[in-house]
Amino acid sequence: MLQHIRLIIFDLDYLVYDCAKVKIQALRQSLISMADEIPEDVRLPDAVDAEEGYLAHGLQWIDHVEIGLSQDALEQLQPAYRIHEKRFVESGAGRIHPGIEELIGLCRQWNVKTALGAEASRDYLMAVTDSHQLDNLFYNMLCTEEFGSGSTDEMLEELMYLAEVHPSETLVLGTRSDCFQKARNMDLLTIGCGWGIHRHEGLAEADFQSMALGQLYSAIEAADQLAVQKSE
Repeated sequence: MLQHIRLIIFDLDYLVYDCAKVKIQALRQSLISMADEIPEDVRLPDAVDAEEGYLAHGLQWIDHVEIGLSQDALEQLQPAYRIHEKRFVESGAGRIHPGIEELIGLCRQWNVKTALGAEASRDYLMAVTDSHQLDNLFYNMLCTEEFGSGSTDEMLEELMYLAEVHPSETLVLGTRSDCFQKARNMDLLTIGCGWGIHRHEGLAEADFQSMALGQLYSAIEAADQLAVQKSE
């Protein structure tokens, strides 16, 4: 039972949703029509490259793929990627990480609300939601695309408003250092979650870390204790 935290905000990709195969399959499918424009000596990105791109650039990671494409080709790549990404999600690719549903069930027993704050487009969020019934898990779901560029802080503010909680009662779970920095600027506690990613360096920006879902319970309890201390 938590003493102070009343809302836990989850990011989507690599944390709730195991999206690694979706991202790399969608990218490769998008590049087929551009194969003639890619230099022969360029190594095509793999799943780890896609992950690193997302961790560094978030929703716009596809704009930063470096494979020798012209600017015109890069501009065509983003919409093509989004189409293929949505199709792969809707076909059943990807999965909810095992243990997430059990954790959210426990949060309900603790009378703690759970929200999804996704670094994603609205179409992508809805596709994942429909394919994996996320609306049965989360009290509210929003994505950064709904708030414009550099909008993580606005999204977090809106989720707190909808849940009727204060920053001191909110805990943010994520994978990206940019998310942790913005949450810190809002006086929100954070947990860096590493079970879905290979690169863990950015998790050091969070207040607490959990490299496996089984460790997350103790990290949440530790964050709750810190929230109690800060409120005194």
